[in-house]
Amino acid sequence: MEHDWKGQVAIAVVLLGIGAAAVYWFGQNMLPSVEGIVSNERQSAVSAQTVFTCDGGKSIVVAFGSDQAHLTLSDGREMTIPHAASASGARYANADESFVFWNKGTTALIEERGEMTYSTCVTN
Repeated sequence: MEHDWKGQVAIAVVLLGIGAAAVYWFGQNMLPSVEGIVSNERQSAVSAQTVFTCDGGKSIVVAFGSDQAHLTLSDGREMTIPHAASASGARYANADESFVFWNKGTTALIEERGEMTYSTCVTN
């Protein structure tokens, strides 16, 4: 009795092809992309966005994270600054403390090089 190796090899090749196609399809359609994972982590690390209206027609838009705040100022500047030690309220400052954002409840202010540049800021 002689085996038909060519037929068995052909079946094996077809089955391997189907398996490879299934693995490819599953990877493309069922698993989240790396970009999706990163953006989901970034979104979960950022809490609600808050808008503060300040004296002099100025405003601050803040997206608070677990250990930082992203600020968009009405003068066009944007920055992300880390959380800093504070006795009361939330305080965020750059490394040399030349820029400090304070927030307590519904109020906020910004000090730059020791001078208050955004004052009497309240949430809308």
